[in-house]
Amino acid sequence: MDWQKLVIDVAVVVLTALGSWVLAKVKTLVNTKVKNEKARELLGAATSAVTSSVKATFQTYVESIKGTDAWTKDAQITALRKAADTAKAQMSEEVRAYIAANFGDIDAWVENSIEAEIYTLKNGAPAPAAEVTE
Repeated sequence: MDWQKLVIDVAVVVLTALGSWVLAKVKTLVNTKVKNEKARELLGAATSAVTSSVKATFQTYVESIKGTDAWTKDAQITALRKAADTAKAQMSEEVRAYIAANFGDIDAWVENSIEAEIYTLKNGAPAPAAEVTE
């Protein structure tokens, strides 16, 4: 048994679950605290960009190689990069600035959001609501 692979696999599962939990908490916090309609619009645009990029990357890249020898750790990293690049390209400068100002590093936010979206899609869990209540 390859212990290094086992440790990496376990770490990926734990980090994905943690990322999903953090994103759910962030969305809940935003839903209960954000009162500004513009902020809601910007966060909604960011979340929508992530969701559509994950689905598009799966459709155009992952689906064709998943379950084959081509589905390697490098391929997974490539898929993440493709989804992240697509998501950021779909975001306006205003959306990117909002994410950076409110959540810090946009790359980290996008990657964590992608991992959380993948977790949600894999597990059939309903996505946490992105709506902000007043």
